[in-house]
Amino acid sequence: MFDDVFGMMSLCTENFRGGVRDSFGASIITDVLEPILMEIDSFRSFNEEFKRHAFNIDQVLEEARAIQLKAFGGAL
Repeated sequence: MFDDVFGMMSLCTENFRGGVRDSFGASIITDVLEPILMEIDSFRSFNEEFKRHAFNIDQVLEEARAIQLKAFGGAL
């Protein structure tokens, strides 16, 4: 999800950059667009880390369920 947003924002930034002819346009890139790109990139990293943790939690839960089934014979 964030990869798509980052790609679209990068494309928009580059298109805008190609049309910049003055310091005002350059300041929009520096002060607005580039910080937005950095935030989106941070969200991408956070999302990947979240997915890794969620996967690890799912694995531990699955192992706990298997142990529980062995210990109690499936009768709870």
